[in-house]
Amino acid sequence: MGGRLALLLAVFACMAAPAAWSDDLTEIPASFPVTIGGNSFHLEGLVIRKADAQGRLPIAILTNGGASTATGGAGATTATYARYARDLARRGWLAVVVMRHGFGQSEGPKPIPITCQAASVDAWASAAADDLQATIDSVSKRADADASKVIVIGSEIAGMAAVALSARNPAGLAGVISVSGGLQSEANCPINDILVDQYKTFGTKNRVPNLWIYSRSDKLFGPDLAERLHTAFLDAGGDVKFIMFFQDGNVGTAVFGQATEAWYAQMDGFLRANNLPTWSTTDVWNLIDRLKITDRIERENFAGVMIQRYFAAPAEKAIAFSPALQTAWARPQNKLVAESHLPLTYRTGSKSLEDARNGALAACQKVAQDCAIVMENYHWVGDIR
Repeated sequence: MGGRLALLLAVFACMAAPAAWSDDLTEIPASFPVTIGGNSFHLEGLVIRKADAQGRLPIAILTNGGASTATGGAGATTATYARYARDLARRGWLAVVVMRHGFGQSEGPKPIPITCQAASVDAWASAAADDLQATIDSVSKRADADASKVIVIGSEIAGMAAVALSARNPAGLAGVISVSGGLQSEANCPINDILVDQYKTFGTKNRVPNLWIYSRSDKLFGPDLAERLHTAFLDAGGDVKFIMFFQDGNVGTAVFGQATEAWYAQMDGFLRANNLPTWSTTDVWNLIDRLKITDRIERENFAGVMIQRYFAAPAEKAIAFSPALQTAWARPQNKLVAESHLPLTYRTGSKSLEDARNGALAACQKVAQDCAIVMENYHWVGDIR
């Protein structure tokens, strides 16, 4: 069975590509009115939710990293984060992308410059947390928003912004996820010691669960700095789960954008541990039952490797299945069935749902003629195809 498990991991590689949403979601550009320090302005945003969602939904805020438009950088846009918001919406969230002031089309004062002084780092963190809190306050007024359950997710500078907000322990904030979180000085001077002290201050105040994900190969916020930030935050009393990947890019954006399945899997575990919405192991076993996989060992193999990876992976995605191959696969004494003839194939992270369907079917049809799409994103369609 060890050979089969290795094969499962090798055969089903995800296809990393920008996603386009399918008709199970509604996606609406937004402008969030906020008032910070007596000044009123609007922040550019995007709101995505399931088209058939009912009632109030917990709020997931995704905020931007990237260069500030105030410093001449092209920077990120709401579209940069839309694919992550779609995946969160499919997990049951009212997914909100917000560009903090000084980024994208958001109004407001220029971002506070990061100098070699600790005061500038503290001021930057405070301003970033202000934007996030004001966004939550604005979104909370929506009829479809449940402000009692909020998470905030960010990469690099946005990760630090999320941690800064968690140090305020605002009502309703249930968790923050920081991927390669950190800050660099605009004056090109070393500020690692200042960052460590800042994270110690965050930890002293923090009571909100944090998930931090870093990469050992990151040359901006590498393992030594990440460990120092973690130790300072944790020793000061902060609540954090710390994950260190071994590779996946030289900068944080590579972890966020190219190792999406890996950090999604960590995110899903974090959400489940804190009783927050995402797919569950029950969903996995329900799919195994629908596929009529009855052998105990095969059920565990498919559920523990393939199906969980599919659920964690980014959309657009689809599963193709061959009942005939499944029948043969369940009989190892049948010498006509090669180990490469797996009854289930999938494609994830595709440009469109149609591309995901076509990719999954093409892989399945290399070894079987009765292949059919049985799953699209999180929707079972096996009874209608």
